[in-house]
Amino acid sequence: MDLGTLGQFGFVPEWPGVDVFPPQPMVSQTRHVLDQYRNNGGRYEEFVVEGTGHSPHIEKPEVVWEKLIAHFANS
Repeated sequence: MDLGTLGQFGFVPEWPGVDVFPPQPMVSQTRHVLDQYRNNGGRYEEFVVEGTGHSPHIEKPEVVWEKLIAHFANS
């Protein structure tokens, strides 16, 4: 989560409020960029590694490795 979201939840002392420091829609922003990439001929696959945070490649490397191998095999 970003600091704007954490601030809304009360976890950031002296958070100035949503008007000054709103949450950032990082996932939707990233999807928008990737969708534009796809619309221009690119290819991507979105997947979620359950039970991980910001570093699934460290927390569950076998799952990420399997996806990478499949991706490169189909390229």
